[in-house]
Amino acid sequence: MVIRQFLLNKTSHVLFAGFVVLILLFDVAGLDVWLATKLYALEGNQWALREHWLTEDILHKGARKLNYILASAVLLTTVYYHWLDKTNPKLSNAYLALTISLISSFALVAYFKAITNIACPWSLSLFGGIEPYIHLLQTRPSNLPYSQCFPAGHASVGYAWVALYYFFKHSRYQYRFFGLAASLVCGFLLGITQQLRGAHFMSHDITTLFICICCAKLSFSVFFPPAIITAREC
Repeated sequence: MVIRQFLLNKTSHVLFAGFVVLILLFDVAGLDVWLATKLYALEGNQWALREHWLTEDILHKGARKLNYILASAVLLTTVYYHWLDKTNPKLSNAYLALTISLISSFALVAYFKAITNIACPWSLSLFGGIEPYIHLLQTRPSNLPYSQCFPAGHASVGYAWVALYYFFKHSRYQYRFFGLAASLVCGFLLGITQQLRGAHFMSHDITTLFICICCAKLSFSVFFPPAIITAREC
């Protein structure tokens, strides 16, 4: 029922249409390669920031460690409200939905990375590598090494938190756009970081954002069905 409502929802249609248009622009029309070429040229026709302390140690490894801490905090808080303090069932459900949304976002992005077999820009002959550029929907030759660069895993560290929009919508209504903005800024920053390192194209980040939004909408729809949302929360 929840999935059916999601598929029939007008917002979902707009979301999917926007995703398709952006993928057509970046992958099919060539904006991916155009943008990556500009970044590559700015770095002296090399991925000079691939192992830079800021992009690698702080924004890549450091951001992942911080995400583990924040996600663990959400999980522990969910356990507390769901099993130990049952005085606020709405807040308990909001935390549970947030936890499920985060886990499903990280898991789905990781799953698609494992099965899509898409190369990173740094592996392509266009950018100093040895492999040919292949569009997302093209068949990858079997003689090429298996790659796991699509969608963008690191960007999910930021974009998965778009679920904060729905979390605050049902707990601290006035902060919902703050949560959304924070997650979008973090996701964009981490996504650009990986593009500067040569790890991803923009279409990889867009796909990750699409997956994370869908996970958030579905997760919160389970605990807060649209039919019972108050007029103020719509």
